[in-house]
Amino acid sequence: MIRYFFSSEQSRKGFTLLEVMVGLTLGTLIAGAVMGVISVSLQYAKRIKQSARIQPYLEAVAQEILANPDIVDSSAIEVGDPKDPVTVDVLVTPVQAIDGAEFGNNKAGQLARVLLRCQGRLIEFSILIPPSELR
Repeated sequence: MIRYFFSSEQSRKGFTLLEVMVGLTLGTLIAGAVMGVISVSLQYAKRIKQSARIQPYLEAVAQEILANPDIVDSSAIEVGDPKDPVTVDVLVTPVQAIDGAEFGNNKAGQLARVLLRCQGRLIEFSILIPPSELR
């Protein structure tokens, strides 16, 4: 019977404190890594959703500018629901040649770069503004 209390089988049951601590530490590290991946995925999904919501407004303003170049004088254009419009900022920059002269001539018009910006999203394109539309 004394042999039963001091046998190696009896002392091998269960985990030591060190094994429990190592297991808890590894579990915490793995859980933290998984939570980080989930957080990044949620932020990415939010950005994609916002971009998908804003992109049609930017494209609509770009189509309107291409159809009516005279509105490029505006600094901002409001689109969408009249009760809750979305403001698209318009920045027009004339394109300069290397020697400092502007591209285009009086017959063809002025070449310009148009930058549309709305809630951190951008669209940039070039447009040839006819001379009748130049001010």
